[in-house]
Amino acid sequence: MYRTLIFIVAALFSVISNAADQGVSGDTIKVGQVSDMSGATAVWGVPTTNGSRMRIDEANAAGGVHGRKIELIVEDGQYQVPVSVKASNKLLNRDKVFVMLGNMGTPMNNAMLPRQLRMGVANLFPVTAAVSMYEPLHPMKFSYYVSYRDQIRSAVSYMAEKTGATKVCMQTQATDYGHESELGYEQAVEALGLESVYLGRHKVTETDFVGTVTRMKNSGCEILFIGTIVTDTIQLYSAARKAGWDIPIVGNMVVQHPLIATAADGAMEGLFSAGPIVNLDYTSPEYEGEWIGEWYDRYVERFGEEPVAQAQVAYVTADLMIRAMEAAGPDLTTEKMLAELEKIKNYVDPFGGQTLTFGPDKHQGSNSLFWSQIVDGKWVVLEKDLPY
Repeated sequence: MYRTLIFIVAALFSVISNAADQGVSGDTIKVGQVSDMSGATAVWGVPTTNGSRMRIDEANAAGGVHGRKIELIVEDGQYQVPVSVKASNKLLNRDKVFVMLGNMGTPMNNAMLPRQLRMGVANLFPVTAAVSMYEPLHPMKFSYYVSYRDQIRSAVSYMAEKTGATKVCMQTQATDYGHESELGYEQAVEALGLESVYLGRHKVTETDFVGTVTRMKNSGCEILFIGTIVTDTIQLYSAARKAGWDIPIVGNMVVQHPLIATAADGAMEGLFSAGPIVNLDYTSPEYEGEWIGEWYDRYVERFGEEPVAQAQVAYVTADLMIRAMEAAGPDLTTEKMLAELEKIKNYVDPFGGQTLTFGPDKHQGSNSLFWSQIVDGKWVVLEKDLPY
């Protein structure tokens, strides 16, 4: 009943007629994606687009979805809100895409979503773990990731129990993403009766963390939690270790990238992460002759670079979309596709990632987290099924 009412409300505010069916013709389904191909998070955006394209190309080579080929139209949002909004408007109004898949960034999605949803275009599996991607429940919003809030909250609980630490601190970006990480930290600190001895925020462009590290070190902090991305993660962690500050430092899924693991001439060793993604060593003998090894070879041949976890997730989420489209039948509509997504239970990630389950009251697929650490320049899973 709730789901039907939301569709009625969405229809009332739609700016075009039959919006749910735009982008579907006799031989084509148009899928839009606002990625980051050249901005601050291109290390996430490029492999995301590659992974999406790889799965869609496979589907098209097999005949498409009920005879329709999927056309993936990608725009570079450069991880900038104005650029991303312009790109989204182009996809919605000029290209008239049927659905959005893997749109990039928390502030970008928050800015793009209102118009997109008013037009009846679903937002599937955005590349952000913002809780706003699936809360409040909305029939056109589906997310792969456990939220940043819950990732940090889980990390604080896990480390407090494991180490017995009582004094904790956090350094985060002064962004939507950082704010949500901070929220999870504060919720866990309050629930566990911990003492937050330092809470700092920095601009996205910040590169000098020497003074910040000194203040945190002097606060008596026993565990540092971070809400950082790539460059600031490397700079902050390196500054802490150069200062001789050897306490545990813990991030969320955003830090889980090989670029961070291999940065600073080994200075990133020991960094922890609580997140729903898993990084694979594709060259491991265990994958030789197996599907993962073959997938790796195809990816490298197609894109000329090695895949990362972000490509895996994009491949999986594109597969979820395609399965729902196929199950919806030849008469494809947004409502039918989303109803089929809600029926997916215990989807087994072929890369060994999270088992995914959706439902009418559950539009976020992951049910637990991985506890990982950088060891010998690689992200290694230490524990599975970490609760949140």
